[in-house]
Amino acid sequence: MARPHTIPEGRELFLALARGDFKNQKEIADHYGVKESSVSEKLSPFKEPPIRYRALLPWKVLDKDWRNPRSARSLRLHLKSRMANHTLTAEEEATHSEWIGNLKRNTLTYSQEGGWKYVERKPEHGDFVAVLPQGNDLAPETVELYRIVKED
Repeated sequence: MARPHTIPEGRELFLALARGDFKNQKEIADHYGVKESSVSEKLSPFKEPPIRYRALLPWKVLDKDWRNPRSARSLRLHLKSRMANHTLTAEEEATHSEWIGNLKRNTLTYSQEGGWKYVERKPEHGDFVAVLPQGNDLAPETVELYRIVKED
């Protein structure tokens, strides 16, 4: 005879997380006496697909420049905010809004020699969060992800 399920279906778990009944998957696992991997498996249909950020970049960014600098994290957060089916938490939204506010006078640039830097915004930079290299091979819809979205 099959072992009875000790954990609700994924939909119920997802709703419990959304209501705030649990803070994370570990709390759910502890509550039901199961492994976190069991909870993760149940929730997998409800998770946003991971974003392959490097595929969205017009630069070949060195690992040391990609993992740690705050500017790289801010850029990833911006790209996430612009992608369909990806939402920001309240904390991420506040961090993103602050970063966008700081881009009124400056814009982000990247080079392997100099890493991430902010430079004074010029009219030719348009309303993008970063100076995209001339002749980049990004698709037009990817270029649009770099645009600063004006709040209504």
